[in-house]
Amino acid sequence: MHEVSREGITHIVRNLRPRDRQEIFALRWNDSEDELIDSVLQFAGALWKVWSWDGEPVAVNGVVPARPGVVIAGAFGTDKWRKTLRPMTAWSLNFLIPVLKNSNYHRGEAYVLAANTDSRRWIEALGGEVEALLKGYGREREDFLLYAWDLTRERSDDHVLQWRQHKQRHTVSGCRLH
Repeated sequence: MHEVSREGITHIVRNLRPRDRQEIFALRWNDSEDELIDSVLQFAGALWKVWSWDGEPVAVNGVVPARPGVVIAGAFGTDKWRKTLRPMTAWSLNFLIPVLKNSNYHRGEAYVLAANTDSRRWIEALGGEVEALLKGYGREREDFLLYAWDLTRERSDDHVLQWRQHKQRHTVSGCRLH
């Protein structure tokens, strides 16, 4: 785990896994990697971390305050993303979420490409719940899901166990998501 740096973010953005690239740029005005790098460096503060595998930056995650009491979570990485899932998950559950709760945040949100099943499973492992299907939300009319965390609830690891055992499917507004 490292602080966010231009070098780390640049390496990750230049080597994004295809589904992260699709998800990120579907919500941006253009496909400029340089503008994405600059944006991440502007908003990534103390609650953002870069994750490395064998000295190579492979993932980044964190939260950005969106409005009073609400943060938006983000994470993306290279094809080696999975190598850092355990420490990223532990940091998110044992540090990030408690810090948010202790700082009087009451809600977390994440916008996820509906087809990005890896990210969806990870968010569910972190306790995020599908709140809405956002049809045609991306610039090319890609469907997204709005995930939310109620940060006022006490943490329970039950959702992690259920996720591992069942790998749930969700139904939102009559649309089956997998």
